[in-house]
Amino acid sequence: MLNNKGTLLLNLKKLGLTPDECKVYLALLDKPQSHLALARVTGVNRTKVYRIADELIRRGLIAAEQDDTGKRLAANSPSNLEIALTTAEEKLKNQRQLLDTVLPDLQAIYTQTDGTESSNFTVNTYEGVDGFKQMLWNELKAKGELLAFGDGTLQDLVDDERWAEKHRVKTIEAGYTLREILNPGSKPADFTANTEFVDKVFRKRLINRGVIPLDQQTAIYNNTVAVYNWHDGKKVGVEIISSSYANTMRAVFEQFWKLAK
Repeated sequence: MLNNKGTLLLNLKKLGLTPDECKVYLALLDKPQSHLALARVTGVNRTKVYRIADELIRRGLIAAEQDDTGKRLAANSPSNLEIALTTAEEKLKNQRQLLDTVLPDLQAIYTQTDGTESSNFTVNTYEGVDGFKQMLWNELKAKGELLAFGDGTLQDLVDDERWAEKHRVKTIEAGYTLREILNPGSKPADFTANTEFVDKVFRKRLINRGVIPLDQQTAIYNNTVAVYNWHDGKKVGVEIISSSYANTMRAVFEQFWKLAK
């Protein structure tokens, strides 16, 4: 077998196979084998090999053969991997169409509760990268302008540069602008390759840490104040939903915006 087995295993996992499925599939690409031989070669429990074989047969990646020595398994053409990918793409397409159908009704229900009285005060908490992604996705509902006390970049929050750039594209499509106050050195000048985002959406000013130290990312939009804490190996976020508190934070932001340069 080729000497890049580790890379092949990693890429097959990215295509949706489990680690043990990858081992069995690669072993069969090398040569047809019986269930017992596969268990010996791969180190996968023989009983589990049977389950994995059934799943790979279902996906069209391998086939069962019968010869003079008995039943054995053989790999089908690797091009059959495209079948699984096409199936996943079709499923995603159907889910997108379904979302487009139900979203207006769901949004109508949400809107009825979103315009609550300013005295109401709701706190939502989030953890980890997935939690931060949800909070950032919520920011795309911003109307007019989003204000931020910044610290770092979107890449720092989600550990994924491609996702961060996709979010910036979505920000442009959403049609709101962003003003951000930063401490010097907290965000590199080339934080994004999206020149349209920089030219049309983003404005920043710098303020000395001696005036206000910014060690979390805080976003203010609509009736929401979102706080992202991502230091010391922990990612914990909070959304405070309160019109009065959001208005207070806007006033605080504007005062520091005047001081910043």
